[in-house]
Amino acid sequence: MFKKTVNVMLTLCMILLLAACSGNSNEGNASAGELPGGNGTSANEVDPSDPAFSAFKEPVTIHTVTSEYSSAKYPPGDDITNNVWIKRYKEKYNIDVVTDWVSDEYDTKLNLAISSNDLPDVFRVNASQLQQLMEADMIMDLTEVFDGYASERLKGYMEADADSYESGKKDGKLYGIPQLHWGLIDQPDFVWIRNDWKEELGIKDPVSVADIKDTALKFMEKHGGYGIAVDQTLDYLNLLAVAWNAHPDMWIEDADGKIVYGSTQPEMKAALTEWAEWYKAGILDPEFAIKDFSAMNADIVAGKVGIQPYYQWWGYNPGVDTISNLGKEAIFYPYLIPTTDGKEAKQSVFFANGNYIVIKKGFKHPEAAIKLLNDYAYIVDEGVGKESNETLSALLDNDVAHVVGAFRVLNPNSDYEQFEAVSAALESKDTSGLTTSGMWQKYNNSVEFITNATPGAVGDYLQQGAPKAAYSQAKKILDSGNYIKTALWGASPEALASYGTTLDDILTEGFTKIIMGSESIDYFDTIVQNWRTAGGDAATEAVNAAYGK
Repeated sequence: MFKKTVNVMLTLCMILLLAACSGNSNEGNASAGELPGGNGTSANEVDPSDPAFSAFKEPVTIHTVTSEYSSAKYPPGDDITNNVWIKRYKEKYNIDVVTDWVSDEYDTKLNLAISSNDLPDVFRVNASQLQQLMEADMIMDLTEVFDGYASERLKGYMEADADSYESGKKDGKLYGIPQLHWGLIDQPDFVWIRNDWKEELGIKDPVSVADIKDTALKFMEKHGGYGIAVDQTLDYLNLLAVAWNAHPDMWIEDADGKIVYGSTQPEMKAALTEWAEWYKAGILDPEFAIKDFSAMNADIVAGKVGIQPYYQWWGYNPGVDTISNLGKEAIFYPYLIPTTDGKEAKQSVFFANGNYIVIKKGFKHPEAAIKLLNDYAYIVDEGVGKESNETLSALLDNDVAHVVGAFRVLNPNSDYEQFEAVSAALESKDTSGLTTSGMWQKYNNSVEFITNATPGAVGDYLQQGAPKAAYSQAKKILDSGNYIKTALWGASPEALASYGTTLDDILTEGFTKIIMGSESIDYFDTIVQNWRTAGGDAATEAVNAAYGK
């Protein structure tokens, strides 16, 4: 039940670790500047003329907790609890941020803290934890403090994704500030095809499911092996289901307006019928049922297969290793997933906000947390030209931008705006429109790959800088509205969440049997009935009660 939602979160985490605004900020044209703001007027009071950025006169301490970020690289003496951001908070705002604990099992440890009522002042929670804390009256109503202290930019983020903003409210009051995401442009999925093999055989771009199948067969005939890389979770194979107008792992409205689970609908049966034929023909990896994510990608990197259904971040993983191992000619390009009758498939869009910022009830200075959120938004979206290159590099490079834990909200239009600016600069050679460090990173790395084929730059190139960039096609989908949004736009109801992965595991196991031929397609009806009996009916009722019309 959580599979695609978890995958969306994993996608965001992968972008966080590999692709976001944390990269190269050596744009060369940013000059030193100052943050807007005043000096404060009295002890622990802010300058009323600029409450969003003014410093406290007397120190304010915030206790927080956070998760590990192993990819971050710190200068000597720094770590996740003492770094350039922590020092900035003190220097700019007179706020001491104290990290009580750091854990690579953050949710588990936080659940224990919630159950024992041992909460920090400001912390990050998931949607289920937010519901629990609101019901237990353990966190603050932030409505007034957010209205009074949030910068115009931060408020603009919330207006840009009003649905996510509303999901942090209860009875019209704001309890959880959504950390948001880089935009729905991240979500469309693609079929990635190895370009040198495609050009070698004179194969045209795929415009139907039959074209994908034919391409796979031609690759197999020329290079041996199998045709399409997938893994045991079926998550990557399921990306192709939209070709049959199926939307697995997503709650959708049926013709009667009832919310139903996409994996159990008749369209999924049609997809499974075709996939069973592909498996029989050797197109699907004959060992997919025992291969995990890493093993699947290892075959791509080794040059054993030339087609892979995948997310927009293929260039980061396995793209970097693929180019390193096989050379620049072995690059894969993304193509829109076509339907069986030669149209562009309607994509699935999932609720993208995974986390919220909350403040413990009774904390004396909630406005301090809002100031730090304002500061992050300022640095990421306005820092170029106002802060020195040295400052931006220290704050944003080497994944240090991702160690701020609860003190970050993302711009939900960021990647869309970023792609427009980067693609325009690459086409015109005019970089005046690159106004954020993230834009400069994507631009510089795209130029780097075009010029030197540096493997580490291929992720940004394939996402935004290539002629067939993933975002150029994703933008087409968003602009045309050729997608379906999940009906579950917010936290999963408790009755659904309580099943964990149990219900999805029933479907994955059953679908695998059909694909591999140990069961016929008629077994689909049995799988659906097993799912319903195991809790699918109860979950459906809960979702309709929470989100139905």
